[in-house]
Amino acid sequence: MHATQLTEIKTQVHTLCVEVATFIREEINKVQSSDIETKDMNSLVSYVDKNAEIKIVKRLSQLIPEAGYITEEDTIVSETKDHMWIIDPLDGTTNFLYKIPHFSISIALSYKGEMVYGIVYDIMLDVAYTAIKGQGAYENNNRIQVRNSTDLQETIVATGFPYKRQEGVTEKMNMVRFCVENCRGIRRLGSAALDLAYVASGKLDAYYENSLNIWDLAAGKLIVEEAGGIVTDYQGEEHALNKGSILAANPDIHRQFLGAIKTYLSK
Repeated sequence: MHATQLTEIKTQVHTLCVEVATFIREEINKVQSSDIETKDMNSLVSYVDKNAEIKIVKRLSQLIPEAGYITEEDTIVSETKDHMWIIDPLDGTTNFLYKIPHFSISIALSYKGEMVYGIVYDIMLDVAYTAIKGQGAYENNNRIQVRNSTDLQETIVATGFPYKRQEGVTEKMNMVRFCVENCRGIRRLGSAALDLAYVASGKLDAYYENSLNIWDLAAGKLIVEEAGGIVTDYQGEEHALNKGSILAANPDIHRQFLGAIKTYLSK
């Protein structure tokens, strides 16, 4: 895709995210317990997620009519095409339903299998984290880079836990203990897309998690990489978005953290 096309897409999708974020904020005090569905243990969804996705898909279909889609709420099912939109309309649904003001919209665009554009939109703060392949990463209009940290003891690390909490509990708690003993702090914020955006913008030094889906990671991965970070799976291999596990950090912290990941989590 030409750079001019991607720049226009960036502008249009940013406008779309502003509009959808306004809708989501307006609904935060309207959702009732009867509106909430349980997709899986600890995985919730409401009409807000579904309607937000419908709004996003409708507009994106006008922007690139020939595109295919991968969407969390299955608004549209399509075959693989050259252009693929990857959409999470509300990443951090549990935070939203509990009125914890930390959730986001994540939209990515791939072209012939390569991620070329991504946006993670912080809904409550009206902040857009964006990247176009080869053009760097931005927080609104400001260029961002991963934090230049080298000492593991000075790092703030974020993680998350899978919906099926009984899986690998001992290993995960051992990794948390490692972070408590060796890092400045550990956070569990509740939006994988925003965790990645925070690594890209230097608010976090590292983020790791597994049992994730492609819509959780697609936009954030590109943003971290364009901000100078490294994104791999738990084995340290180049990250494939369908593998589920992810470690994102600056190159030096990534190298140090990967050793602990391999010790505690990659068995």
